Amino acid sequence: MDWIERHKALRMKQLQQAGCVLLLVLNIAIYDEQLKKINDDDTGNSKQKGGSQSKISPTFWNLLTPIAYFPGLDFDGHIENQNDTAIRNWAPFVGPGGRQLKYNGMEYENGSIIVPATGVYVVYSHVKFYTEKNHRDDTEIDFHHSVMRYDAVKQTSQPALADTMSENKNDVIDGGSLEYSSNIHGLLQLNAGDQLVVALSQLKPLQHDRDWHYFGVYMI
Repeated sequence: MDWIERHKALRMKQLQQAGCVLLLVLNIAIYDEQLKKINDDDTGNSKQKGGSQSKISPTFWNLLTPIAYFPGLDFDGHIENQNDTAIRNWAPFVGPGGRQLKYNGMEYENGSIIVPATGVYVVYSHVKFYTEKNHRDDTEIDFHHSVMRYDAVKQTSQPALADTMSENKNDVIDGGSLEYSSNIHGLLQLNAGDQLVVALSQLKPLQHDRDWHYFGVYMI
């Protein structure tokens, strides 16, 4: 059944990426159209230098959707198997079409996505825990997956979205491997300057599939 789970996870990842690319293309098209309107007069002719200048309205800026998307983790450094720790090692940017999409004011700082404007945002995260050498008589544990929010106005930090995966070793083949996928998806009302970061009960179980984890935020 592993290939079915892998296919589902891959399909979900592809859909998330396609959605981000579509929003990016729409934003660029809107931006180009608005600039054309600004630079043309009522007759459709380009304005000459020294002529009156139109101001960009707040509505125009609101059409530019802040987007951030981070797929894959960088495990080049030593990863401690700590409890309830934030992910700080999203894979670095690798050029056009690569990792770490940031658009329209989104910022990235030490694993956190910082939103540029107050509004409602879609927040989503996917991780997969992988464990080896399992035995039926092993102690079963829980894997915790959450998105922590730092409120820039209240200056407080607390879980905003969360999920828990419980181990089940009843049917495990002695010494076999187990996988547990966790998905978080929700709407959050955020303030300008709020920070979001993914926190996990353990990081080491994520090392097996470094490219099967992602974290994204976009305004609606």
